[in-house]
Amino acid sequence: MGAPQGGVDCREGWRELEAARWAPARDAFEVSLAEQETPDAQDGLGLALWFLGDIEEGIAIRERAFEKYVRCERCSEAARVAVWISHQYLLSGRASAARGWLSRAERAVEGLGCEGQGWVAVELGRHTGNLHERTEHARRAMDIARECGAADLEVFALSLLGRLEVAAGRLEEGMRLLEEAMAAAAAGRVRNVHTLAEAYCNLIEAATSAGEWERAAEWCAVVDEFAREHDTMPLLGSCRTIHADVLLARGRWSEAEHALESALDTHARYVPAMGAPTAATMAELRVRQGRLAEAERLLSGREEHPSSWRALALLRIADGQPKMATALLEQGLAAAEGNAVRATQLLAPLVDARLACGDTTGAQAAAEQLAGHARDSAIHLVEARADLAAAHVAMAVGRPDDAAAAARRALAAFSRLAMPLDTGEARLALARALVASAPALARDEARTAQAAFRELGAARAMDAAAAVLRELGESTGARGRSHGELTAREQEVLGLVGHGMSNARIAQTLFISEKTAGHHVSHILSKLGVSNRAEAAAHAVRAESVRSE
Repeated sequence: MGAPQGGVDCREGWRELEAARWAPARDAFEVSLAEQETPDAQDGLGLALWFLGDIEEGIAIRERAFEKYVRCERCSEAARVAVWISHQYLLSGRASAARGWLSRAERAVEGLGCEGQGWVAVELGRHTGNLHERTEHARRAMDIARECGAADLEVFALSLLGRLEVAAGRLEEGMRLLEEAMAAAAAGRVRNVHTLAEAYCNLIEAATSAGEWERAAEWCAVVDEFAREHDTMPLLGSCRTIHADVLLARGRWSEAEHALESALDTHARYVPAMGAPTAATMAELRVRQGRLAEAERLLSGREEHPSSWRALALLRIADGQPKMATALLEQGLAAAEGNAVRATQLLAPLVDARLACGDTTGAQAAAEQLAGHARDSAIHLVEARADLAAAHVAMAVGRPDDAAAAARRALAAFSRLAMPLDTGEARLALARALVASAPALARDEARTAQAAFRELGAARAMDAAAAVLRELGESTGARGRSHGELTAREQEVLGLVGHGMSNARIAQTLFISEKTAGHHVSHILSKLGVSNRAEAAAHAVRAESVRSE
């Protein structure tokens, strides 16, 4: 962007924006606009309001700035603003409006060779689903930025390209580009703080998706400090969700839950439509905790959002509907064309869903596809997921020795990555593989896994470990009581009754026999003093409402 037009106050407003002082920037722009309505002052005011959390008004004012930029024939500024508006609508789930504004940006620079073409290329790179096309658009934007000497555009394009390279499985190349973008930003080449925010988010999203936890945690701390210091509400909500992914992977579930609750509250107050990824992450946590009804509520109304498909699939696997889970995961894979990292996040549960359906051939195909991504990317997290999937398939087809070898590799990899839940799941896969050949060792591995799951509060994984220990002839002991007369296990069963599950479905979900599930239901009816499942379900709903208040 060239020197802003509109007098001393307008220039002061932009200086305040560059320093991330939103309220003084807003005040300066309002004074400038009272004297003369210039597009630069409107542009700046809209951005200041957005960072202050006045999202709708910020977008509306920048829409007016676009119209003025067009009338002044300032194509680059018009395209940049239209692209920003387009992306805001895309984030809020208004895809038609987003496409309309992207078309307006393209029309503003049609037939012209200017910086605006680069901004259009950036947004085209975020709209298309094909990873190869997105990468080409990002490269074109970077080339234009360097030709025009547009530092903000160059940093923006560099960070987007880096994130896309990581998504394609090219970790080192991608992280090099992302860190180059951050170095350029830190050196003062970025004037627009929104560009800096995008570069931050691209870096931590890429690092998190690839399991680069130390790198992700380092930059999450930087972003969180920046967002808090400057009271940057939209950035705070998005980045706390990504930070929660890191905390979940590292086993810090209570901290992750706090971060997600804060992010959900921020999104609800400012941009509700941006909350879908946060709700999906919280839903995955609830599934791991065995709180399926809560997961269902979090995902209600978000079933069509791509960020929800994996969480919904994990929920469907948990509540005994693996065919539905398979369909959701296959839908997600079709949309993840070329995105190797996203594909691995979906292929791992797809193996389990297909095995639950009895489709060992399909599960083996998914595991082989996952192994291919591991070979191509050399990302340690992908390799670990591939080995664990291979262990599950080998066990399902009666090859316990192969299952044990794959589980040991997964166990070593997840341990190095410091991911306690996944380490425990790999250890449990090893225990299953050793049941026949080395029962004492299998028992030790299952006990260790169960202890790790208990420390995390991973209820479903605890049940799976208990099932292996029962198979080995070991009593797993009764769970402690929670509130009222019901034991913790009975509370869990009551929640599933409230979810409308039959005894058979409850047994499948909790890894117990149908007879045991029936005994639990009978005890619950007796303790609650109700005569049927419907009354018990109503009690469960009331209890859940009290807990959520």
